[in-house]
Amino acid sequence: MRLFLALKAFFSTLFNPAIAKKIAEVLNAKDTKQTDGRPTISTANPVVPQSPLKNPTAAQKETAPKDAGGRSDALTLLSTLQREARFLDLVHESLDMYTDAQIGAAARDVLRDTRKSLDKMLEIKPLLSAKEGVSIDLPEHLSPVRWKLLGGNAGRGVIVHAGWMASKVEIPKWNGSREDSMVLAAAEIDS
Repeated sequence: MRLFLALKAFFSTLFNPAIAKKIAEVLNAKDTKQTDGRPTISTANPVVPQSPLKNPTAAQKETAPKDAGGRSDALTLLSTLQREARFLDLVHESLDMYTDAQIGAAARDVLRDTRKSLDKMLEIKPLLSAKEGVSIDLPEHLSPVRWKLLGGNAGRGVIVHAGWMASKVEIPKWNGSREDSMVLAAAEIDS
């Protein structure tokens, strides 16, 4: 169930600024505690985190405002995930009548194809090169976007999660009409 919650949180954050703000507040809370027996430590890397986007000029172009007749990159990304992985079908399907094994079997293909699509468009990689469980020294100045301290020690910590980053942004460009710009997947009709 955590997987579905994570996916729902991802897309809620992507499309709803109010939810994104609330999630950021929760993630940045200083008094976050571990309840699964793991030590409360920081996520950090002894090496400088991997470089940002390969081509900063392209990244700047990707974040430029779209013309009024265009389509948001978020909608294009979601539409691509539906077309390539049937992502929306899985997320919006009522799971009450299925066993965990049936859900897992259905999710396996969707998750595999979602990963392929995300890797193709965003080339997602771990933010840190060191593995989880490794003890590391922290840099003096910690960006709250790159580092989340789970404990109070700002000098050293053990990696709990290596983080993620995109090393490129190649979202397909919308070439449809303005009236169709909000459509994420066509209705399929057998005639």
